[in-house]
Amino acid sequence: MAKILIVLTGGTIGSISDGKIIDVDEKASLLLIDKYCKKYGKEDDFTLVQPLNIASENLELTHWETMINFILEYNINGFDGIIITHGSDTLSYSSAILSMCLCHLPIPIVLTASNYTVLDERSNALNNFHSAVSMIKCFSRGVFTAFGDKIGKSRVFLPTRILEADGLTDTFQSFGGKELGFMNDEKFEFTKLSINPTKTEIEEPRKPILNGKLSLNKKIIFIRPYPGLNFSNIVISEDTGAVLLMTYHSSTARTAGNGSVLTLIENCRKCGIDVYCTPCKNKNEHYKSSTELIKAGCMPIYSTSPESSYAKLLLACNTDVSLLNRNIYFEVVCSRTEQYAK
Repeated sequence: MAKILIVLTGGTIGSISDGKIIDVDEKASLLLIDKYCKKYGKEDDFTLVQPLNIASENLELTHWETMINFILEYNINGFDGIIITHGSDTLSYSSAILSMCLCHLPIPIVLTASNYTVLDERSNALNNFHSAVSMIKCFSRGVFTAFGDKIGKSRVFLPTRILEADGLTDTFQSFGGKELGFMNDEKFEFTKLSINPTKTEIEEPRKPILNGKLSLNKKIIFIRPYPGLNFSNIVISEDTGAVLLMTYHSSTARTAGNGSVLTLIENCRKCGIDVYCTPCKNKNEHYKSSTELIKAGCMPIYSTSPESSYAKLLLACNTDVSLLNRNIYFEVVCSRTEQYAK
């Protein structure tokens, strides 16, 4: 038997449909637990708490403060693990920041979601929840994200590598190509990938990164480029802590013509705001635009997913520690500046 704390935050897994509108409903989580107990028995002990009840597309920084501070302040003595149910739209972002802030806890934590509501016959809510419960029983600590694919395979991701879901298939992929592993008959099987950590490395004790409550007052402007974007139209507000530019897959961005990214970098320099770019390839040969970015003062974050880069930069701007040079589950992160090249 496992004693598990279930932290409910809303999302599709916590929603009910009236046939036209899908919206969060407290009854949904009770229905999920009821379905689980009917299929897998009642030997596990679930304690349900609900610090939030929102559609995840409405997620704001204050909601992360609420989730993280709630879990850090909750008395987890006697629990074997924590399951966080979440909406799929922003699951990859929450997975990144929650794993960074909670990875020091002495019990395993699993985030999960669903593609359809609990009562929809197409839903993977029950399978995902079962995978989360099974992960709690397979590990003594560590943070994970569980979400099955369209053919029912119970996939488990490193929360710092899971990417935003495909809008057509509602399935997730991992930065670097492969998930951490998958559940097979309630047993976890690792995916063979050299950059994946081992069970021993996952369960290794970690130091907390927060001193006291999390407060996210400084904001990150996160920019995704597209052809025709005029970077000079981007406004830097007083509460901006930094700017994060998502580059194209070749670690490039438009540096030619009027309103190029070089204009933005110069405007930020005048305001004393640092500009970072991600995901960047750490190699000797670069495209001309990549070199121009760095020369203009843009600091690259290497080998890190956009979601994790955003979370690390957000925490770096709002806490007294920097995660940009921290290795979280084998993530290689470095910068061209001496400050972060240590």
